[in-house]
Amino acid sequence: MEESNGICMLYETLKGATSQNPEVLKVSEQKLASWENQSGFYTALLKIISNPSFDSNTRFLASIHLKNGIEKHWRKTPNCIIGDEERASIKCSLEQLMLVEPAINIVTQLAIVISKIARLEIREWPSLLPCLLEWIRSSHVDKQYRALLVTYHVIKILSTKRLTGDRKIFQDMAKEIFDYLCGLWDSLFMAWASSGASGDSIHRAHYALKVLRILCVRGYKTPHESESVKKFMFTVMQRAKETLEIRSTRQDTSTLLEKHIITMWKVVADLLEIHPLSFVPFLSAGLEFAAYFGFSEEGRALVFERVAIHALNLMKAIILCTEFRAPRTLEANIGGRRSSVSMATPETSPLTYEAAEVKNRFFTDETLTVLVRVLATRYLPLSQIELESWNEDPEEFALRMEESGETWKYNLRQSAETLFVTLFKEFHKSVEVLLGLLNEFQAPLKDPLDLQTILAKDALYNAAGITAYELYDEFSFDTWLTTTLIHELSLPVPVLHRRITWLVGQWTGVKVSPDSRPTIYALLRSGLSSPDIVVRLSSSQALRLCLDDFEFVPEQFLPFMQDTFHYLFGLLKDVRESDNKMRVLHTMSFLIERMGPQIKTSAQIAALTQYLPLLWNTEHNMLKAAVVSTCIQLVHALGSDALALREFVFPIIRIATDLNTPEHVYLLEDGLDLWHALMEYAPDPPEESFIQLVENLIPLLTISTEHLKPSVALVNCYSLVYPEVFAERFGALVCTELNSSIGDMRVEGITMVLRGVETLLRTSPNNGPHAAKPIIGKIFQAAHDGLDTPMLLSLYLSVVSRLLLISEPIFQLGLEFVASSEGKTTNEVLTTITDVMCNKVSYIVQPERKKLISIALLKLMSTCEQNVLHRICGIFLAVAETLNDIMKSDLTGKFVDSLCVIDFESTRETDEVVTENDLRKKRLAARDVVYTVDLIQLFRNEVNNLRIRVGDAHFTELVGTVDVETMQLAKPFLE
Repeated sequence: MEESNGICMLYETLKGATSQNPEVLKVSEQKLASWENQSGFYTALLKIISNPSFDSNTRFLASIHLKNGIEKHWRKTPNCIIGDEERASIKCSLEQLMLVEPAINIVTQLAIVISKIARLEIREWPSLLPCLLEWIRSSHVDKQYRALLVTYHVIKILSTKRLTGDRKIFQDMAKEIFDYLCGLWDSLFMAWASSGASGDSIHRAHYALKVLRILCVRGYKTPHESESVKKFMFTVMQRAKETLEIRSTRQDTSTLLEKHIITMWKVVADLLEIHPLSFVPFLSAGLEFAAYFGFSEEGRALVFERVAIHALNLMKAIILCTEFRAPRTLEANIGGRRSSVSMATPETSPLTYEAAEVKNRFFTDETLTVLVRVLATRYLPLSQIELESWNEDPEEFALRMEESGETWKYNLRQSAETLFVTLFKEFHKSVEVLLGLLNEFQAPLKDPLDLQTILAKDALYNAAGITAYELYDEFSFDTWLTTTLIHELSLPVPVLHRRITWLVGQWTGVKVSPDSRPTIYALLRSGLSSPDIVVRLSSSQALRLCLDDFEFVPEQFLPFMQDTFHYLFGLLKDVRESDNKMRVLHTMSFLIERMGPQIKTSAQIAALTQYLPLLWNTEHNMLKAAVVSTCIQLVHALGSDALALREFVFPIIRIATDLNTPEHVYLLEDGLDLWHALMEYAPDPPEESFIQLVENLIPLLTISTEHLKPSVALVNCYSLVYPEVFAERFGALVCTELNSSIGDMRVEGITMVLRGVETLLRTSPNNGPHAAKPIIGKIFQAAHDGLDTPMLLSLYLSVVSRLLLISEPIFQLGLEFVASSEGKTTNEVLTTITDVMCNKVSYIVQPERKKLISIALLKLMSTCEQNVLHRICGIFLAVAETLNDIMKSDLTGKFVDSLCVIDFESTRETDEVVTENDLRKKRLAARDVVYTVDLIQLFRNEVNNLRIRVGDAHFTELVGTVDVETMQLAKPFLE
């Protein structure tokens, strides 16, 4: 673009891109997108940025386009649009522009631009670092501030490079500027401390400290070996204390000052996290640092919440650091004498022993007593702000109190709780201290208005709950429940009601006697009927934990089931927050699952099924997922009665499993489970509405192996429920989809596919073979090659055997496919497959599959094909070995085919039958060739038929080819 006209045009276009008019905005953005690949575009952007007479918003937008363009186009590629001359011009302009640009938001964008260029070619920009150092040393305040800002962004991005050469450059840079920056930061800090007000010095000090934070942990391989770093670390802790004291004295609550203080704490935390052994020289000071601000009265008076969180987290990190644990010494019996054996290795650093010694000196019984008492009495009690939140928005309060995961890093209560648990896991003395505190408040509450005692009890009960796994051997919860907790629940104190129900949930899975469980269920039922929504939500969560316990006995809970479900349903309707509705639904799902068919008697089931559609209509996808999950449990609980839900459930399944709907991302997995559960209880004869869902099933067979298992399980269900109809209408389409993806599957996926094809053949002998045409080529090829694992090969051979037994034309089609691909005749292919069946049957462990393959071998023998008859020795051996595996003696002592004597009708009532599909599977097995054909009788008949067909002379000749050992093995079955 021409110099003047191009700049003006670009400026007007950028200005249009800041317009509030959508049409102007769209046209301008299209123009900018078309220009960004033109040479000179980024130089022009810089010229617009550097012209202070232009509109500041437009200049800021130009800086953003410059930043994004450098990110995309600065790398040297064959199609790179930024030439060497333009690169040099841009770098030079950036160096100059940083000093004069008045708008700090534009300066920040340009600093990021410089850092991105530096990351790609710091070696090709030798003037950058000297220029930055020169700016930093400037006495001009504004210039120094900009230099520190740019240096921070450059250092930050260079510290992320991991190649050895790049790290060496970064470490050299760190050594060059670290000392000067330390001195600069300290002098700026002192200037701020003596000035009596927040000014420019604290701004510059903050960026200097941010640079130093990166340099000290990323710029040195072993930071503790640098005297500069050691001095800096001690200075940081000292300055942090001084800053907090000054802040308190001046009543300065400015955001920048608080950020600066937090950065000091992050310097200490970073060194501990990234270089734990290098932290050892500062370990004693670090522990005192954290203890002073976290646990002493003087220190806690100075801190604000984020500092308190960092103090608690720093102590927790020190306690849990594995590098600070000395190797254990074990007592062992060596040569009849007891000796101590150290678990130390040559790699164990002396610093590890030093750290362990420092920790032992610090964590004395007296110190641990203080730590536990302060945590329990100062950090764990509910604050006035939390009590007000309870009154103003109880649902939001309940959600915040249940936060977990990584919230301990940012939340004072959670950080205190995690440190508390850490102390109990590491130091047994903590248990004694807490037990002493519990004894102090052992007496039941007498005055319901004594808020101080109530909050103290709440905190101690919280402590007893989060440390249940450490307390259970020292403490009888059953006694505490009956002597104290039950009484306090009778008092009108919602704070204790909430905490006691929560406490019950924590201890139920740890140590509660079976005799106490009815008391607990009654307690939770009472909590669910409370007028306070927080207590009800807490009771719901505690009930879920009780239901999820391994020792839960449904019969014990049965007397409480009706009322509990009634109160849960009422709570579900009363809460308004979607997250709380999800939690209540989760508890109800557990209740339905654990109580099973017994829940059908609940009067609330019908009401719940009417209410779920209202929840489903929400915009909250995770709540929809909870609805689907609840429907799954309802279907299993209602059994065959679940079809009453179909008007509601079928649309859910259709939406959840449709890959074209946005909801499927959240609902697909549960939607498939719901679909499968409903299919399990489909009645005979089935309804046509089930078959309409198959449209969603076909695409699911190829999207990913993650959903292959439930998708193939649905194919099996449809094969059982709609045997011939499904095979005729959808079988070929299903097999086509499976055939297209089977080549990329692992063993588990191929196994599922083959079982699905086999089920199709078993359930639909008329249409199944034709439906399987698209996939039989690969199956026959695998059977011909015989190279897969025994498990897979047994499935390949089973499918081939079933095709032989039910559809000889399709079997012949499979042979022709392999013959075409291998350049052989079908007889040659048949011969090879026969050899594989004979040779591999001994490696198959499932007796049912061995018998199926043996029946197929006898069917092949009956064809009297010469190639097959030449393998008569292998056929005899395979059948005889199979018979040896499946023959069992009956009550009379006679040996019979054990697979052929199963009476599926008589076992219908004695075996566990859960679903309608279980009955279908039994009926299918009852007519399967594996269970209906007596193999020993078939063996005799086929051998006799062969004698008749080929004549005695030829038969004798064939039998003569059978070796003596095989004949001896087969002879008992032929007599």
